[in-house]
Amino acid sequence: MSITETKVVDIIAVPEWEPDNVVLVITDHLEWGDKAQQGEHLLLLQEKINTYIAFIESGELLESYPPAEGKNPKIRINGLYELPEQGETFIDRVTEVLKDVGIGMEFVLKDDFAVRH
Repeated sequence: MSITETKVVDIIAVPEWEPDNVVLVITDHLEWGDKAQQGEHLLLLQEKINTYIAFIESGELLESYPPAEGKNPKIRINGLYELPEQGETFIDRVTEVLKDVGIGMEFVLKDDFAVRH
């Protein structure tokens, strides 16, 4: 599964290094390319994030993954390529909006993720 399958939740986990969170992972393997490609990429990302938000807010997360009970939901985008400026702006805005509804959000570059864990 990946960012191109916008109606599917890729991965759900309660990482042992984040026991208070249930992390819903978006796997993003796409290159960002030129401005037109960036726009298409951001639309895919927005659709995928909306699917995750609906999954969390509808209660489907708790129904399909009982270990999520009592955990703080966090959407993590595991990106293969560094965000362009337009992507950073988008992620920052989404992070602020989601914070207000109790959902965490972060983008982790593949190399950074490997180092962290």
